[in-house]
Parts: sequence; structure tokens; C-alpha cells
Amino acid sequence: MGHRVCVVGAGVVGLSSAVCIQEKVPGIQVTVLSEKFSPHTTSDGAAGFWEPHILSDTPQELVRRWGDETWDHLKTLYLSPVAVDVGVMLLSGYHLHKQPQQDPTWASKVFGFRHLTKQDLQQFPGFSSGWFSTHLLCEGKKYLPWLMTKFKKAGGKVQQGKVTSLTELADHYDVVVNCCGIGARELVGDSTVKPVRGQVYRVNAPWVKHYMIAHDDPCYILPCANNVVLGGTAQKGNWNLSPHPTDSKDIWEGCCQLVPSLRNCKVDHEWVGLRPSRPVVRLERETVGRGASSLEVVHNYGHGGAGITIHWGCAQQVSSLVQEALRSQQLKPKL
Repeated sequence: MGHRVCVVGAGVVGLSSAVCIQEKVPGIQVTVLSEKFSPHTTSDGAAGFWEPHILSDTPQELVRRWGDETWDHLKTLYLSPVAVDVGVMLLSGYHLHKQPQQDPTWASKVFGFRHLTKQDLQQFPGFSSGWFSTHLLCEGKKYLPWLMTKFKKAGGKVQQGKVTSLTELADHYDVVVNCCGIGARELVGDSTVKPVRGQVYRVNAPWVKHYMIAHDDPCYILPCANNVVLGGTAQKGNWNLSPHPTDSKDIWEGCCQLVPSLRNCKVDHEWVGLRPSRPVVRLERETVGRGASSLEVVHNYGHGGAGITIHWGCAQQVSSLVQEALRSQQLKPKL
């Protein structure tokens, strides 16, 4: 029997890690263990707009590398016959500013990046500068089921349950990969993990074809395959999972100011999710416990609102760390 690895968490970070481990580590048995699965994860509510941004103190070279590897992965999926099933599409649109801004670090990665002209800006009163570019978008509610199907077809196992301590898994697995997101605050006692509350609308507005991100307000409009996301909030430390009327009004008015015709759209639903924020993304190995009862753990959490943007690059690094853990410990299969 081969080595056994358990991935705790079934959001986009957990499932992508599980799939990458399967692909990179031969003869491995991978189990995904989670309290919640799609469609009940934070990743399911994400529009999945690819755009690397500053993640507190996480080194920018790491964010860029993880983001670039994820872009290449998503672009490959977009150019394949499974793009519709995966939920990957191209989306063009506008970043809007009230003051001139330095070009973003991702400008050379996306398609067709350019500065807005005066004629472009006539569409957006109150904004004096901006960019037009084409990005990849990966909708979590489609991508997660696709990843799960891929994982199971490769022999992956799935178990539903709540883990209260990683050490309780030591007798059953050689390596545990911690991808529990906001749950890391409780599971591993990481008090630096804090929620950043995001509230959005999903509306039916098929005439809206371009994304629009107003950085100074802030509000954003992201057309997806079957509806349009109107957002949003970024409230650090707020655990409220119910839509708040004040936020609803601010989002609605901000987006309708950008696109007045949205006042006539039909609201499908409102949604709230908690982004798992941390001063630095935690992606590292740790040995928990001592001696024969010790457990090799690979942590992969704290991605904030960039989970889909950097998930595949992080998952690639996880698979390498799992290989290192198995080699360094010279672990034998546990019966």
C-alpha cells in the first residue's frame, strides 16, 4: 500500500492541492476530508476574476509566481474542450481610477492591456484614468465540481467530517495538508487569520458584457456565464454571514451609478462569504509532535480574496512539499 495523504478542506485551495498531489506524487492515496463541500464553500460564491493583488506582507515575487502559474493553468483549460464545464471564460473590461495610477504588475500577463483614452472615459463620469484589459475568469461553482470529479476519477477518496486537531489524523496518514482557510484560526490556533467579509449581488443583466472595477469607491461589476456579480465589501474582522441592508444599498447604488440600466435588472440573490485573510499566506512544512507519533503537515491557507487567482501555483508548491516530507522522513505506509 502506498503512502497516505489527507487534505483538510474542500474549497478551491484544498481540491487543487489534492489534484496536484495526485499528479506529481506517484503511488499516493489522497483523501479529502472536510466539513463542507461544494456548493457550500466560500469558493463557490467567488466570481473567480484572475487578478493578483497585494496580500499584506506576502512577498510580491511569490504572489506573482503563484499567479502566473495559475494563469497558465486556466488559459490551458480555456483553450480546451472542457472550458464550459470548468467555468473558465475570457472577460474584457475596465479598471477605473479618479487619479492616475502606476501600471499594475499583472499588465504584461493579461491580454490587450492599454490605458483608457479620453473617449473611453466619457462612459464613466467622475473617473479621470484607467485601463482596459482582458482577463480569465474561473467560476468556483463550476470549477469545484470539475476538480472533484477529476480527483475521484484518479482514485481519490472523500470523507465528510470536522477535524478538531491535526494530530488526530497521525495514526491514519503519513502527511496532512492543511487547507482549511478561515478554519485555521480554530484548528491550528492561528490568531492571525481573520475574516474579510465580502457581500455581493447576483443579478440577471445579460446586456452587461464588460467588467467594471471602480477602485476609489469601491464597487465592481463582473459578468459571469449565467449572471452578473455586483459587489462588494471588504470588511476585515466582520464574521456576519447575513447580507446587511446598508451594504446592500451601497453596492446597489454604486453599481447603478456605473451602469444605470442595472436598476431594471432582476436580482437573483445576495451572498456573503468570508475571505481567509492573514498577514502572510502560510505555505510551509511543519512537523507536529515528536518521535513515533509525529506528523508531517503542509500548511496552505491565508489567501484572502486571491484564492482562485493563485490557487494552482500554490498547489504546485504543496505537491513539492509533500514529496519533500515523504523523502525526509523516509515514511513507511501505515497499515
